[in-house]
Amino acid sequence: MAILINTQTQQHCLLQSHHSFGRFKSSVNTFVSEAVISKVHAFIEWHGEYWLLRDVSSNGTWLNDKKLAGDKVAQLNVGDTIAFASKSGYSFEVQDLKPPCDCLIPVEHNSEAIELEYFHLLPSKKSHNRVLSYNNKTTSWWQEILDDNLSEATVSSELNDQECLDIDGLIWQLKINRTLDDTQLLRPSVTSLDQLTFLFQTSLDEESTHVVMQSGEQHIDLLTRSHHYLTLCLARQRAKDMQAGLDDSEQGWVYAELLAKDLGFDASHLNIQIYRMRKQFVDALNNTCESSNIIERNAGKLRLASKLFRITKGDTVECDTRQFSHQKSNVNANQYANH
Repeated sequence: MAILINTQTQQHCLLQSHHSFGRFKSSVNTFVSEAVISKVHAFIEWHGEYWLLRDVSSNGTWLNDKKLAGDKVAQLNVGDTIAFASKSGYSFEVQDLKPPCDCLIPVEHNSEAIELEYFHLLPSKKSHNRVLSYNNKTTSWWQEILDDNLSEATVSSELNDQECLDIDGLIWQLKINRTLDDTQLLRPSVTSLDQLTFLFQTSLDEESTHVVMQSGEQHIDLLTRSHHYLTLCLARQRAKDMQAGLDDSEQGWVYAELLAKDLGFDASHLNIQIYRMRKQFVDALNNTCESSNIIERNAGKLRLASKLFRITKGDTVECDTRQFSHQKSNVNANQYANH
C-alpha cells in the first residue's frame, strides 16, 4: 500500500487506487482546506506497475520543485515531494509506493495499517480471534469469529467498505481498494474441489504428515506441517463414512470438542490449526473455488470438504477414495441401464 507523509502534520496518507486531493471535502479522498487549493486539485492513480501524479488545478502542482504541465502526468518515486498551489505550499513526501490493497485503517490511534491477505487472522488478547476472508463469488469480505466454545455454530458476517471493527478496544476501518490488475492466474486452474486430490503421506508413528495436492498432472506440495495431522484425521473419518455407504451430506462430520480432546488440543489451539490449514490452501490456489472452505463447520462439527484423497502410512496405502467414487459411478450407471 502506498503512503504519503503530510510534511506539516506528519500524518500518513494511504493512497486509494484512484486518489484525489482538493478542497471539495465530500468529493475527494484527501481534504486540503487552504483557499488556494482547487475543489479537485490533483489525482494520484495506480497504473498496474507504478503510480502517476496528474494536476487538474487552477494554481498548479509541483513535483520536486518542478511544476507539472497541465496536460502531463509524472511517475512517482520514493522520496519525491508533492506540493500544491506553490513550491512551498501544502506538501506531501512519498514514503512508500506499494500497489493498492484492501486494508484495515486505524481510527484515532497511531497503529500501522494492516494489509489484508485473502485469508487473514486478526489475533485478540481480550476477546476471540477473528478471520477476515475475501469471497470471490460475492466479491466481498467476510468476518468469522473463532469462538472457543466448540459446540456453538460458527457465524460469518459480510463486511461493507468503510465498516469499522473493534479489536481489543481499538477501532479499525475496512478500506476496499483492489483493482482488476490484482487478478492472478490460478495455480492449478481449478474451479471445484472435485478437481483436486489430496495425497496424504504419514509416518509409521504418525509424528509427521506430508500433503500434496494433485490436479491432473499438476502437483502442489503443501510440505510437512503440524496442522496436516488434523486434516488427516478428518480425511480418515470421511473415508470411513464413504466405505459405510453414507450419503455425501452425512460423510466425515466430527464433533469439534471430541476431535480437540482426541488430539490433546484446547479450543484455541484447534481453531488456530484449522486456520493454518485453510490459509495454506487459500494461498496455494490464489483463493479460487471457495478454497477457504476446505474445512467445513456446522453446528459444532467439522469435516474435510474434499471427497478425493489417498492416505499412505509408511509404504502402505491405507485408503484411496477415488476408488469409492469410481465404484459409485459404475453402480449408478448400472442402475440407470437396468431401469
